[in-house]
Amino acid sequence: MRILVADDDASNRELLSELLRNSGHSVASASDGREVLAAVAKTPFDVVLMDEEMPRMSGLDATRAILDAAKPGEKRPIIVGISGNATEEDERQCLAVGMDAFLAKPIRAAELFSILATLARRSAPSAPPARPAAPEEDPSVESLRAHLDRTTGGNAKLTQSLLKTFLEDAPKKLAVIRRAVAESDAGALAASAHAFKGSLSLVGAPKAAGTARNLQAMGRLGNLNSAAPELAVLESEFDQLRDELLALQAKLAEPKDSRSSARKRAPAGRSGSKNRGKK
Repeated sequence: MRILVADDDASNRELLSELLRNSGHSVASASDGREVLAAVAKTPFDVVLMDEEMPRMSGLDATRAILDAAKPGEKRPIIVGISGNATEEDERQCLAVGMDAFLAKPIRAAELFSILATLARRSAPSAPPARPAAPEEDPSVESLRAHLDRTTGGNAKLTQSLLKTFLEDAPKKLAVIRRAVAESDAGALAASAHAFKGSLSLVGAPKAAGTARNLQAMGRLGNLNSAAPELAVLESEFDQLRDELLALQAKLAEPKDSRSSARKRAPAGRSGSKNRGKK
């Protein structure tokens, strides 16, 4: 399939794109709705994974534009809505504008491939919308390692790349939130907290993602009275998460070196044992 991944978060784009390429799909990416429309105008994509909230033009508006431009009987891309606001209302909103299916972030590899397989089997545009696979166990009860293994389909290289991207990008996102709180900019806080929430959910940090969600809600409501103390909580949670992810990075790099060292030591050990036996 030719698939366009539309998401304003670099980590999400990287993860989804790599998973899809590893499965043999042709993948392009876009970071906002305007880029989506430009890409769709040039390339006949089979599927667009469309983030609900993006800067400049939202996924909802981009979907409306794609559907309005489609001519009767003309093939158009199947649009799968993706959102960090995993509520029934968000799903209804995405489907109401004409999206064909909906996936909540963080997207699991199994869910993604299940829905793509369902879409591939569709023989006519009138077929019922594909539904995501049954939700998997809540990632809050898993370790970071187990969560990332499930998210990447057990791809160690992709897990390491995802960690690297997150650890480089997260402090920048947190700095934008910090500035929005300092300047009492409700709109900027809502947007930046939403973006950070998605990144935190992606790496398996539900507690910190919940705090980011609280800040997002404060920004949307325009009530920043409690934003400063909530930000302090988020910063503390991120500091702990960063330490855990750095430790995980180190652990992921250990096995290969350890096995290599063990192999180098093994021959000498076996030789020594045989010599002692002969004596």
